[in-house]
Amino acid sequence: MPAAVVLIVCKTVVGEPPDQNAEYTKAENREWATEHAMMVCRREEVQMYDRAVDGGADSQPFNEQRCQRSAMMLGPQWDASHQSSSYRFWRVACPVPIVRKNDDGSEDIIAWKLPDCGHRDTVVCEVDTAI
Repeated sequence: MPAAVVLIVCKTVVGEPPDQNAEYTKAENREWATEHAMMVCRREEVQMYDRAVDGGADSQPFNEQRCQRSAMMLGPQWDASHQSSSYRFWRVACPVPIVRKNDDGSEDIIAWKLPDCGHRDTVVCEVDTAI
């Protein structure tokens, strides 16, 4: 698995009532924005790097568990660093393997792709990129 985490971020709008302390806290009462009854989202790919390798440690394989654990911190960090944006972190996903089935019944991973945004009946993905 490539060492990448996919953050799915969606458009928001400032809702009512406004936060009474917004002038001091910069907090906003945000709601998910919808267009034609669909949330508008995009995928933000975050490349991961194991800093322990710089200190001489052995590289650890990037797997599903490490991807999800990393994402738990990255989502709130993304929101904090993009406060001026109308997008907010909604959910996380890990790269998905593209599998080739062999004649003998075995399977080979031939590449990786970004997962879809999910909830196809309520979410539209705005931007597609490749890993």
